[in-house]
Parts: sequence; structure tokens; C-alpha cells
Amino acid sequence: MWPIVVVVIIILAGIGGGLGYYFYEKGKSTSTPSIVFSGWVSSGAEYNFDQAMVSAFNALHTNVSVKFEPITTSNYYTGLENEFVAGNQPAVFYMENDVLPEFAHAGYLMNLGPTLSANTTYDLNGFEPGVINSFYFNGNLYAAPKDWSALFVLFNKQIFNQEHVAYPTNLTSWTWSTFQSTLTHLKANASLLPGGGTGYYPMVEGPQFARILAFMHEAGGQWINPAGNGASPNSAGLESAIQFWYGLYSSGLAGLSSNMSAGWNGGDFATGKVGMVVTGNWAIPVLNASGAYFANQMSSVGYTVMPSDTQAATMMFNVGLSLASGMSGVKLWTAEQFLEYFTGPTGEQKWVSNGLALPSRTAILDSAGYQSAFPIDYLAGSQFPVAYGWNYNTTNFQATEADCHSVIANMFAGKLTPQAAYQQILTVTNQDLAGTGT
Repeated sequence: MWPIVVVVIIILAGIGGGLGYYFYEKGKSTSTPSIVFSGWVSSGAEYNFDQAMVSAFNALHTNVSVKFEPITTSNYYTGLENEFVAGNQPAVFYMENDVLPEFAHAGYLMNLGPTLSANTTYDLNGFEPGVINSFYFNGNLYAAPKDWSALFVLFNKQIFNQEHVAYPTNLTSWTWSTFQSTLTHLKANASLLPGGGTGYYPMVEGPQFARILAFMHEAGGQWINPAGNGASPNSAGLESAIQFWYGLYSSGLAGLSSNMSAGWNGGDFATGKVGMVVTGNWAIPVLNASGAYFANQMSSVGYTVMPSDTQAATMMFNVGLSLASGMSGVKLWTAEQFLEYFTGPTGEQKWVSNGLALPSRTAILDSAGYQSAFPIDYLAGSQFPVAYGWNYNTTNFQATEADCHSVIANMFAGKLTPQAAYQQILTVTNQDLAGTGT
């Protein structure tokens, strides 16, 4: 009997505390341990993708289970924070790098560094450096990269052909000037479109602060200072970006997304009534969805990088998976296993194969198979060297961004001039971030 006992002890030691705890608990209960995974849902497609990832994990781990329960409040992070306060928080959840400092500072997030570093098959070094570095706070890793997205330009080749306007990809330079002149030609030649161009727009946009920030970086400017406690002294590019973005609308070169059926520029472009938009790769599944205008004619979708001014630039939006702090036993083990599956090489390959966002792992993004299957996504990802993330070292980003968005909304409502909007943004940024730098 002694050799058998020794073997059993060795096996249990090799399994590890979490799994050992699971078998101990399993012997006392007939129910399957379960954890909750939460995130937002930008579309029905994303909901199905999340469910597919959960189903794939559960098929590999029949002794535990994960349930996907999206947070459907209008503000995802407010809803998530409310669940933490009530003690009903999910075990695993979406986390963007811009809000991460706030949740980490509150003690809600588990430091993933020790666990992920110890897993040699996970390959912590396989991520794009700019993506994974955005999830560190005070030296600790609080989220594992799930995917990222970048802004780029889509254009409708059929509209450009009908109006005899040169594709952006055929121009010798793609700057703010040629961007604006392209829209000018689309507006001037609208009568060549079906119905004389009624219901068509050269471009659609809205009071989107993130779009303005992309142009701010192109102008070489900054919004928040490196300390995270106020507006940057290098903010002249922000003013230029506000004037440029709003000027496209005020001059009639761009309509408002709020006046169209979809209400957002990617969905508006999918109707086939818009010549050009600045959007992200989250719009691509919508273009290719069943019944969409481009569903059977994706070859009519043109795509190119963001225009440049002082420098080439775009905005990068990083999404990771975080674990709630304070978990133990089988719940912690299951959460860690699910996170490592979802964001590991195999899981990420499965996730990005749906075409919703860009892979955070360099090997996947640079692979010939990915480039061939997702040419638009790869074009977006090729901007990585000039992509700027929402990397602000502040614990009050949500309120600051919301206040700045309100200022831009007031400008588009005709309540503020671009110059006044710029001054107000500096004021509210300094007020909101006073004392919050880390």
C-alpha cells in the first residue's frame, strides 16, 4: 500500500493547489463549480463570439463551467463597479487599459504577473509590447490582452467610381488637405449618384472625442500630461484637431451619424449611402453581415490608413481580461484557466478568426494566413508603430473623458465655438485630474 500512497501524493502535488481543491470539493458536492465571465456586447456578432469562447472552454473542462453574463447597463464600467460594491462581481471581465488604473487603485483587480509568468506555454512575451504594457499599473499586470483595435478609413468604391473621385489609395499623399479635398469632390459630384444623391453623404461623423484625439496625435499634440494630474502643456495639436473635425461638419463635408438610421459611422457606412468614414475594425463584421449592403460585394469596400498632418498617427483601443481580486480555491483556478485559454495562443487564434478585432499576439497578426483572411484588419494593424493608446496615468479617466465628450457634444450642438470648446476641455481636464495622478 505504501508505494500506492506515495504515487497518489506525488500526483496531487503535481496537479497543484487549485485543482486539488477542486477534487476535494467535488467529493462533497454533486454540482459543477461555475464562474461568471462578463463583458459588454457591441453587436449580436460579439455576443455569439463570447458564447463560442465559453462553449469551447467548457468542452475542454467538463469538471467546471463558465457562464457568460454581459453587463448591459449604458455605462459598462459603472455597472461593473456597482457589482463590485454589491459583492456580485464576475470572476472574469473585460477591462480597457484607460480605466484599469481606477479599478486597480480600488483593489478590485488581481495582479496577473506571477501566474502568467509561471506558465511557460502561455508565452507572456508573445504580445505586442505596446498592447501588453498598457495593462500595467504601478509595476503590476492587471489584465491580459484580449485584442485591440485601431482607427482607419473606409471608402465606398462604387460611390467614388460613380462620382469620378480618385481613391485615397491612388493619391500621391494622404494628408489632412487631400482628405478634405476628397470630401469636397464627393460633395460636388453628388448629383451623379442614384436619385441625384438624395440621402447620400460624403462622410458621417459625430461628437466623438476619440476621433478628435487621433487627429490631435497627427498634429503632434497631447491631451493629458504624463503625470496624469492635468492637461498637457503640449495641447496646441488638440485645438487644431477640434477645429479640423468640427470643420468637416460645419462646412457640409460630413453629416451627423445621429441623422441616419444606424446612428454610428460604421453602421451608416454599411448602408451604402456614405462615401467615406473614420472608423475601427469593429465595423467590419457589420459590413459583412447577412443582408448588409456589402455582404456579397466586399470588394467594393476600400480601406486605407489614417491621413497624416505633422506625423502619421491613429488611436489604439486595447481590451484585456481581468480577474477579480480575493478569489481562492476552485473559483480562482477556473478563472485563471479561462483567462489563460482565452488570451493564450490557441484561444486568441480562435477569437480573432471571427474578424471582430486585431490580435494582440505578434505571431498571429504577422502570419500570412491572417493577412490573407483579414486584409482590412491587417491594414488597420499595420499602423501599430504610429498607434497611440488611451494610456493615461490617472485614476479618474471615466469622469474626465465623459466631461470632455460633453464639451464636444455642446460644440456640435452649436453652443460652443471650437476655440471655446478647446479652452473648456483644458479647464475640465485640470479640474477633474487635480490630485489623481499616480
